[in-house]
Amino acid sequence: MKRPVKYSLVGLLLLVLAGAGYLYSTQANRAVPAPEAVAALVSDERVTVEDGQYVVLRPRGVTPTTGVIFYPGAACDPRGYAPVLRRVAERGYLVISVPMPLDMAIFAPGRADEVRAAFPEVKRWVIAGHSMGGAMAAHYAHQHPDDLAGLILWDSRPAGSDTLVEVKYPVWHIHRATADGRPPEKLEKYRNLFPATSTWVPIPGGIHMYFGSFLGGGYQEQWTPTISREEQQDLAVTGTLNALLDMTG
Repeated sequence: MKRPVKYSLVGLLLLVLAGAGYLYSTQANRAVPAPEAVAALVSDERVTVEDGQYVVLRPRGVTPTTGVIFYPGAACDPRGYAPVLRRVAERGYLVISVPMPLDMAIFAPGRADEVRAAFPEVKRWVIAGHSMGGAMAAHYAHQHPDDLAGLILWDSRPAGSDTLVEVKYPVWHIHRATADGRPPEKLEKYRNLFPATSTWVPIPGGIHMYFGSFLGGGYQEQWTPTISREEQQDLAVTGTLNALLDMTG
């Protein structure tokens, strides 16, 4: 009778060690906000910023009618997207960048429910996300087809079980691309999961991590960027604002 107990304890120890190794690896490769992202978290005459349970960017002087829930990429601090999201908020949208358990949206894909409940004055919601955060935003959109005005993905795709082919709301995909505008093969091969009416916005010469402003991170880029981070973020802002106009009429 002692041997099964011994094996159980060994198995538990191995599980704990594996979990500890995963946490160490994740934290060692965590993408933290660059100085320009930290600067974008300061309130001014155009946007108020609350860095608490959520990173909330609220336009001054208007009452937003549309909210944008943003899911960060894997091992990415949600504050690292502030330079782009702030410029979206400046155009009259309430923007909430959502922290995730262990910086992994896969552990809390339904967190948008909490956000929507926390801001009951907002009646129209768009969900967006980058990388893994985009995949989990797509999962949420797949599960809540009647609760959203649209879905915006940054360099991401739905999981195979979360096909968006039949959704009625607009779906926009803003993605890095080769110099001639082609998306990476690993995104292109999942185009069949998007509705035929989806809008794909290429950023030629852009790279995966330039959607945010980060230091560190373990993502291995496919190519060397041929545009600056600032240029890519200008295009990401323009694409996102065009998507929101499409979704809000």
